Amino acid sequence: MKTGQGYLSCDGRENTMHFPHIFQEGRIGSVALRNRLIMSLYPTKYATDSEVNERMIEFYRERARGGVAMIVLDCPCLDYPNAYKGPNELRFDTPESANAVKNLLATIHAEGAKAFMQLNYPKERVFDREVSGSKQKGNTWVAPLVRIMTAAEAYEVIGVMANGAKMARELGYDGIEVQASYGDFISQLLSPLSNKRMDEFGGSLENRARFLIELIKAVKDKVAKDYPVMVKLVCDEFVEGGLTLNDTTVIARLAEQAGADAILASGGNKATKHMTIPSHYLAPGVLIHLARGIREAVTIPVIAVGKINTPDLAEKVIRDGDADFVAMARPLLADPHFPIKAQAGMTEEIRKCLYDLEDCADGGIKGIGRTCTVNPFSGQEYRLKLTSAQRKKRVVVVGGGPAGMQAALLASQRGHEVILYERDDTLGGQLRISAIAPCKEEMEAALQHIKYMLSKTNAKVILHKAPTNKEILSHNPEAVIIALGSKPSLPNVPGIDLPSVYDVNTVYEGAINLGKNVVIVGGGDIGCETADLLAEKGMSVTIVEALEEPLHRMKDIPKQELLKRLKSKNVTILTSTKVMAIGTGKVIVETKDGSRKELATDSVIFSTGSISVDSFADTLKGSVEEVYVVGDAKEPGNLGSALRSATAVAITL
Repeated sequence: MKTGQGYLSCDGRENTMHFPHIFQEGRIGSVALRNRLIMSLYPTKYATDSEVNERMIEFYRERARGGVAMIVLDCPCLDYPNAYKGPNELRFDTPESANAVKNLLATIHAEGAKAFMQLNYPKERVFDREVSGSKQKGNTWVAPLVRIMTAAEAYEVIGVMANGAKMARELGYDGIEVQASYGDFISQLLSPLSNKRMDEFGGSLENRARFLIELIKAVKDKVAKDYPVMVKLVCDEFVEGGLTLNDTTVIARLAEQAGADAILASGGNKATKHMTIPSHYLAPGVLIHLARGIREAVTIPVIAVGKINTPDLAEKVIRDGDADFVAMARPLLADPHFPIKAQAGMTEEIRKCLYDLEDCADGGIKGIGRTCTVNPFSGQEYRLKLTSAQRKKRVVVVGGGPAGMQAALLASQRGHEVILYERDDTLGGQLRISAIAPCKEEMEAALQHIKYMLSKTNAKVILHKAPTNKEILSHNPEAVIIALGSKPSLPNVPGIDLPSVYDVNTVYEGAINLGKNVVIVGGGDIGCETADLLAEKGMSVTIVEALEEPLHRMKDIPKQELLKRLKSKNVTILTSTKVMAIGTGKVIVETKDGSRKELATDSVIFSTGSISVDSFADTLKGSVEEVYVVGDAKEPGNLGSALRSATAVAITL
């Protein structure tokens, strides 16, 4: 769907202004912004030796080039070495590190975007010995600053942070964002759950807000009255006894009176981080109501955040007066050109975020770091370039799953002549199956996006055809890419051949009468998502998992959300349990202590991993100049690994 507003051009033709509310200019304090889209802080952890590097520069260049109005950047260390967190944290206290930051800011500015620095301070103090209120963490002891600092030390920290803001302006940041959310230091001071102080910084709401208010004033006094200060405020902690919107509207008004120029309405704390970083299990726009509540309480601009994942939703937020700006981070990892594509009305071309947190959270991917499942170029812009091929080749791709489609798409975009074979009557492979489970609508969007982009190329797609070597060679290809995917790996268990036993793919591919009681063997992502699906249909489901816990590879936020869903549907999960045999109407399992028991069941579903499909690549070598194997055919993995594998080949053909 495209939202547009018609107008007449000077030659009398009617043109369309797409999403007019998003793409009107805005202002935060003294800073003019080209539209209403802000990239909220995404901690890349890309810094090396605490300095900006080429990877960071190219990552942010692409987001600024994509049309976002402002980018919020991570806070450098403000108090080295006292508050230093390690080599992934930027510094700007040396001439070399300061110049590197200036280079990053110049890159963002050259693309027409503004850059704000988040202003934050570590929530813990680290000691080499035990002190009062500390807990041991490895060879050190840590203590929450909110508990152990004196009032005098609190004012010292305010001074350090105000000096950091002064340095930010001198280096060229356009403003700052005070971090008062996500369970970090200032939000801990605001919260009655964590702030048990009895001095001027604790007790009443006004006292708990004192640090934030004094900081805003100090920044304005130390830097300049017109230097923009945005506050990222936890507006609801979503936990009993925590901050609520009734509290934070008061805090927002106090912040405005102190000189704040805007409020970003965030939510959640460390215990409810699923609200701060919504996964695919939460609905879009989950925090918009907080922005609406804050906007009713203040006169300064308010920014909405929280899974605002489409231009239509962003437009609605601004149009309905819920907020003045919209902030997003992960949608811009998935597609840095989200803004300019939306402005041009090219919404079908926007690559949507999956919100699965697989590759963008925690440490990301081993050997790569934080990246994006659906965008292999994210965080890799400095080394992965999609350029026109110097030598145009005829390329045959065998297999129309995600890896095959990605390889065909990129190869065709580079100018190669591409022929893509798929044995089924439609493209998608495992991606089609992944989209069926509950709350996996984003998977379907990912499939439709890559199919749409492929349709815009000159690639020839041949469906319902598994080509023989002879047919492949009849095209005289200079390169062949094998992307046949994977197949379920089934253990050698007595009774595995019974008619009531299925592999998990079969469950998704056809209408099967599974009966009322179902045992799923394997408590990984697919096994638990299948349990969610079947339980939603009213079946009684038991998961049997050999490891000590289910979902051992899933990131914590979606993991906890899925486990809550399974618990609410009375799904039984047996861990440290192995399937020993299957009989008619029963499964015999063995627990960790060696005892055995029978589980009554109507059907058994195995979700115990995958193995690569025989690629027959070796049979083509010698007949074709270049032969590659990509995706699950090379090594079974997730969607991200399949797309990265295909991309690595396609950009070097």
